[in-house]
Amino acid sequence: MKKIVFVLLSFAFLSCGSDSQLVDGKVTTETDEPLENVLVQVMGTDLNSKTSSNGSFRINTKNRGDELIFTHPNYEMLRLKIDENQETIQAKLIKKNIPEPEK
Repeated sequence: MKKIVFVLLSFAFLSCGSDSQLVDGKVTTETDEPLENVLVQVMGTDLNSKTSSNGSFRINTKNRGDELIFTHPNYEMLRLKIDENQETIQAKLIKKNIPEPEK
């Protein structure tokens, strides 16, 4: 019985020590269109995800308060800090102003 209590308490302490959290979100354009294939990264880590065809993503962060970086070749990079208890993120990317090549 003591072994069972010890194991259960060990799991409880281990889960309390982890600050990681699962974050869901959606990335859209300035006109609220879903944006596919946006790379979502947790700054300073190798954790990343890509948005689906409806702009949604899910990423596991290491620490509460991490910063997410959103990148797409045709849009400006965006950095968003995750609030401590925030579980969903709404990100809006602005299209890059790429000049037309001269003819």
